[in-house]
Amino acid sequence: MRKAKKSRQPKTLTFFCWVFLILLIGSIGYILYEALQIGIFTSTQLMIAGGVLALIGVLFACLLIKRFYHVWTKILVFILSGAFSLICMYGGYYIDKTNDLFSLVVTNPNSDSNSGDTQVLNSADVLGQMAMTVTTYAMHGSNITNPGDLNGKVVGVMMSADEKGTTGAINQLNNAGATFETREYPSSFSLVDALYANEVDAIILPEQFHDELLENANDFNKYNALTTFTNNVDQYIYYEPIPEEMRNPADEVADITKDPFTILISGADSYGNINSANRSDVNMLVTVNPVTHQVLMVSLPRDSYIPFSCKKNINACYNISGQQDKLTHTGFYGVGTTESTLEDFLGVEINYTVQVNFSSLINIVDAIGGIDVEVEPGLEVETFYANGTEGVHAGTNHLEGERALAFARERHAYLTGDNQRIINQQLVLKALLNKMMSPAMVVNYPGFIRALSTAFSTNMPTKQIKELIGLELAGFPSWNIQSFTVSGDSDMLYCPSLNAVASVVIDNQAQVEQASSLIQDVIEGKEIDVNNPSSEPNVHRNNSSNQTTDTDPSQDQIDNSSDYPYPGYTDPGYTDPGYIDPGYTDPGYQNPSYTDPGYIPGEDMAPVAPQEPELPSFPVDTPDFDLPFEEYDN
Repeated sequence: MRKAKKSRQPKTLTFFCWVFLILLIGSIGYILYEALQIGIFTSTQLMIAGGVLALIGVLFACLLIKRFYHVWTKILVFILSGAFSLICMYGGYYIDKTNDLFSLVVTNPNSDSNSGDTQVLNSADVLGQMAMTVTTYAMHGSNITNPGDLNGKVVGVMMSADEKGTTGAINQLNNAGATFETREYPSSFSLVDALYANEVDAIILPEQFHDELLENANDFNKYNALTTFTNNVDQYIYYEPIPEEMRNPADEVADITKDPFTILISGADSYGNINSANRSDVNMLVTVNPVTHQVLMVSLPRDSYIPFSCKKNINACYNISGQQDKLTHTGFYGVGTTESTLEDFLGVEINYTVQVNFSSLINIVDAIGGIDVEVEPGLEVETFYANGTEGVHAGTNHLEGERALAFARERHAYLTGDNQRIINQQLVLKALLNKMMSPAMVVNYPGFIRALSTAFSTNMPTKQIKELIGLELAGFPSWNIQSFTVSGDSDMLYCPSLNAVASVVIDNQAQVEQASSLIQDVIEGKEIDVNNPSSEPNVHRNNSSNQTTDTDPSQDQIDNSSDYPYPGYTDPGYTDPGYIDPGYTDPGYQNPSYTDPGYIPGEDMAPVAPQEPELPSFPVDTPDFDLPFEEYDN
């Protein structure tokens, strides 16, 4: 009877069990191969993981070949083999995509590849290349959110301005199944005008022209709100040689897993290409000691008035070297100028740089499906000043990329101004980390990797990045992460990069010295505690505030009786009543480069902005901006 019962057992189930078991063995080999290729796991980790997975395969095989077993055993093997196979295949796929992000070996970065799968970390100074992006935009409400929605539509282009990038973007859209008509426009201004006026259904904009849109934006043309009013339908990436004046080789440490190092994080006030020359509005030094597991973040005000240094690349800023100007303006001359200026100002060595911009945050937040931030009662904002988007209410707020950027940039709505902006930026960073560690990342991970591939530029070699990650994975050490913010007093002083007087910050010298000392302590392996200083009690070190509690006796009293070129202007840096600023000799002076009637002389502005073009008037169905435009002081 037993033999007859055995012959009636389901052979189909047994067959599929063996198929899934073979699939499991193949997927185990795949994930181990990818884990070996990425180079961030130790040999011990790979051996343990491989051994565990091999034992699971052997166990399942034993259950199938055992002479006496029940049907439920086969079903269990069938389900578990399938589940482990899927886990290993997805794991191998994600490791492969992550390896693409880290890879510096680009077969041909200048090729006209239209696959759209280029996901290469842009370590521009090693490759000698910089990523160029071309974005396809469509208006909100047009129901055009992906390439397939462009079928039968009209797309505006400016082929004459960037034939290579525009052609690549068109080919990439065609490969994605989009068939459309193109219409040529002579400039970025007419291109965006056509989109706003519904002359075309979408536009293809090379992002290197996004900056000129911002420089000429006002309350009427709304060029500053392009990303607010539109959907990002597609993005094409290609590579170009980085300009000589923008090159900034790293000062590498010998062993990044043992030697302390400092990274400059520079955040530009721009969209599009990261390597373009723009203000450096975020200036943070991150000093890491991998042996003592200490991390110190030092932030300086964007308007710090300090001497420019060009030792990293004299060709970048030879005409301004040694002169005092705002720290944010060093970005006009490349990240190397920002780096060498901070090195000389703080007396420290900076080994690596990381550059990010507005587009970085937008793309990453959108790629992970948005973030959730908690806003305390009393900190509600009806409309964000930065780009006119919907504000936030008390409680939980779900923010997509553009609103997350506006929230991180907002300061005009708060009494504490920049202090609250720093808190908001910390909230955004925390929300990003929470979302990236959530189960939703299983689905969003490929898009996140693609967004990350163009979100920042660094001169740290891939090998060292992988070694750092390997250090973390080897033992998951507990890091002592602390922050210190240098603050100062406002002033109005001459800025040579603008050839004009502008609002600046005179940094508290005691805090500058303390920041330098803290960085040196981390490098030397000393334990630091920013919140409980052992000396200099008169220096305020509260991480959540930029205000200083001590007074500097070296500061002279402000002379309010001075006669200055325009009413109400009192510059504490000049106490001579007869002083006349040569940059502003006419009380009715209006900068001819700015035709906005709301322009106020003395406000921070871009150097030599172009004359705003004559623009046709047309009805635009866009939200009104209640606040005056002030792009350059956000």
